[in-house]
Amino acid sequence: MKRLPYILFASAVTLLSACSKTPEGIIPPDRMAALMADINVGSAVVEAESKSYPTDSTRLLLKQSIYAHHGVTTEEMDTSLAWYGHHIDIYMEVCDKAEEILQKRIAEAEQAGGKSTAPKRQMSLDGDSVNLWTSVSVKRNTPSDATEFLPFTIFTDRNWERGDRYALSVKGINTRSPITMVMATDYTDGTTEYTSSSGSGDDMRRLTLVLDSTKVATRVYGSIYYSAANGEVSYLDSISLVRTRGRNDNVRARHGQQITRNR
Repeated sequence: MKRLPYILFASAVTLLSACSKTPEGIIPPDRMAALMADINVGSAVVEAESKSYPTDSTRLLLKQSIYAHHGVTTEEMDTSLAWYGHHIDIYMEVCDKAEEILQKRIAEAEQAGGKSTAPKRQMSLDGDSVNLWTSVSVKRNTPSDATEFLPFTIFTDRNWERGDRYALSVKGINTRSPITMVMATDYTDGTTEYTSSSGSGDDMRRLTLVLDSTKVATRVYGSIYYSAANGEVSYLDSISLVRTRGRNDNVRARHGQQITRNR
């Protein structure tokens, strides 16, 4: 009878080990899925903001910052990927979970962007506006930040109109480095139109993207990028993304925006 507690304890340990899908030192499935979702977002940001990530070293730095945000090292990630590579069934579950996380973020972005089943209300051409920014409105910057960018994606909803204007605004406080802003939109004809700006100083900075009134857009996306200097403590303040109705000067308003074809 004296051995019974030890037998029960050993059985419990064995049961817990059997329930765990990953051994010690391997990133568990839920954490791995969240990490993979953020890596996908980071890859999208690199693709949309290639000027801020022009080399392999800058892209690697971004990936390492995502690892740091999740509390894992490059070695742990490599070891975990190797283990998942030998356990494809569990890896596929992780991929499905990562996809669910991304789909949830997309749904939240659509909802935050004003998607509604209510009848479309009348808007004046240059009157009404709405702030679509859903992330933090103030960001503290230090050299040890886990991430140096604030990405956003706004999908089409019932309130979109051709020729809409999007103004991304941010004010620097005690900043030493340039603040880089990028905005782009995808059209149903397979083209992407984008614009960007980069500059230093603590004044209010604003970047405007005007949609082509002759095309149908599917989404507007981009990011704010800022890398703090050594010893710096600064802030990105008053961040907003305001949509307004267009005017009858669409071609002139879009002057300077770049167009690429995706397919």
